[in-house]
Amino acid sequence: MKAKVLLLILVSFSITLSAIPNWFTSNTSKEYPNYYIGKGFAKIQNGNIAEAEAKAKEDALRDASSTISCNVSGETINHSSEAGSGSEVKVEEYFLSETKVKTDLEIMGYKILKTERDKQNIYVLIGIPVNDLLNSFKSKIENSIRKISEDFVFAEELAENNPEQSIKKYEECIYQTGLLQDDLQIYLFLNKWKNDFQKNIDKLPSQQKIEKQLTILSGSTPKSTENLANELLKIFLLQQTGNYSFIFYPFEYENTGFISNFGKNFAEICSGILIDKNNWKKISYSKYKEADIVFRGKILESDNGMFLILTMESINKKIVKNNQLFVNKITCENIGWDKIKPENLKQALQNKLALYNAIQTDNSLKVELQTDKMANAPVIYYYGDEPKILVRTNKACFIRLMYIFADGIKTLLINNYHIATDQTNQWIQLPLELEVCEPSGVEQMLIQASNEQMPILNVRKMELGAGTFINIIETDIDKQIAKTRGLKLKNPEKEITERVFQWTVFEK
Repeated sequence: MKAKVLLLILVSFSITLSAIPNWFTSNTSKEYPNYYIGKGFAKIQNGNIAEAEAKAKEDALRDASSTISCNVSGETINHSSEAGSGSEVKVEEYFLSETKVKTDLEIMGYKILKTERDKQNIYVLIGIPVNDLLNSFKSKIENSIRKISEDFVFAEELAENNPEQSIKKYEECIYQTGLLQDDLQIYLFLNKWKNDFQKNIDKLPSQQKIEKQLTILSGSTPKSTENLANELLKIFLLQQTGNYSFIFYPFEYENTGFISNFGKNFAEICSGILIDKNNWKKISYSKYKEADIVFRGKILESDNGMFLILTMESINKKIVKNNQLFVNKITCENIGWDKIKPENLKQALQNKLALYNAIQTDNSLKVELQTDKMANAPVIYYYGDEPKILVRTNKACFIRLMYIFADGIKTLLINNYHIATDQTNQWIQLPLELEVCEPSGVEQMLIQASNEQMPILNVRKMELGAGTFINIIETDIDKQIAKTRGLKLKNPEKEITERVFQWTVFEK
């Protein structure tokens, strides 16, 4: 295994102190016990206060959706384990998409609890009422149950005389079933794990029954990836006229954030079709804010094949469309399951499950991470890329960044790196030089922030030649987190929080 090159470099910053509101760096959960809150800020550029306020609200919304997603995923894992049902559920179904939660919150709306500005920045505190959130997801679940039931009956009636339309209705049933599962996961968390919908859900057609009909109607002939792409894009090609710039994120595997070879390549095929047939312009991931339209795809594996789900939204979210496509088992086998599934899937899921099971977020101390490619979607890097890692915290603290290679090796990238008071609430580049190389597959990062120096990690230095090395962590990540958090019992003033990030590495 070649190493990521890790060389410390000197970084200098020119920073002006700002008066940060006390509420922005304190725990507001007691003040607003009936809200899920999010905190955001933005710099005022060229005196444009309205634009800065909009960005601050967007930042706060992202913060709230991240908190909800992490809490729901973690609590679901713990609840399933306590209920003894963890082994009965696919591990992938534990995870909840932050993108989906953020979209739900945007649609539902939120309240501005506090706002404040100084000469440079605007700070915003938003709140999503817990009861409103609960009722919103209750309504969404009721609509999904109704729609699945109606579409299935319609599909059954169409099967003999109009199989093509019948297939689309069955596919819509599967799509709604996926939405129902995600919404139910959030609802159960909010409703203290009381399921008020189980009787109605039990009356719905099973996914196995729907897939059986789809398998019969879709035939036994394998389709090429180009045919699949054209079929999936058909609705977008017909309904959208004009020249657009677009971002096409790779197809995510389930809700994991992982990308497979097929998910990457299929997105590139779809992009090529949009360019050739519609004369649209593809925008690089790093310039996603310049795109008119954003495409997000998802792969859902099943016993009888897989489902491809594609969502298109305009950058202002005024246009949102989706399409679904069932791919039968013989086509999947022709593509190759080893390409459809992400590399090192079992190991990557075990790592992610351990991280989600161990972390918790702190309402007062917050930490974020980004690179030149990281956006609100799955991210990929290629051998030879040199990602720059930046962090942002809302308080002075110490940063620890741990990195999990695709083959499961856990390394320490940076330890107890101090973020000073005058560096808070802005993106600070960590003093690291990185080069992406093998092995390929899903690689994950855990960033910890603490207002005190964190205890020493058990690491082993491995020399790699040419003046390079990696620090291999010899303690399990979850045990190490428990060790770090153990100090909280001795010092109630200690603040510590974690976030998980990931990207997928491919050969060029």
